[in-house]
Amino acid sequence: MICGIPHKVIETEDSFDCDTHLGQIDYKDATIKINKNMDQEIKRSTLCHEIVHGMFEHLGYSDIANNETLVTALGNMINMSFTVKEIE
Repeated sequence: MICGIPHKVIETEDSFDCDTHLGQIDYKDATIKINKNMDQEIKRSTLCHEIVHGMFEHLGYSDIANNETLVTALGNMINMSFTVKEIE
């Protein structure tokens, strides 16, 4: 759930367009894709990153949702501070 909206997390083959792009959120379809060819810690970190994108976008702060530096910092902080369920 991100801002009350259920999201589906999908592990997928690496089909992203650059080496640093490990996941992707689709706001309209409420899905998060995570590269399945990573270890669990990187998957958790990537999931937190994508959740932060979703939080800001769904709250109407698209400009902040597109700020990769801020989103990365907050995602890392969440990952280090809270337990996130394993991606299965």
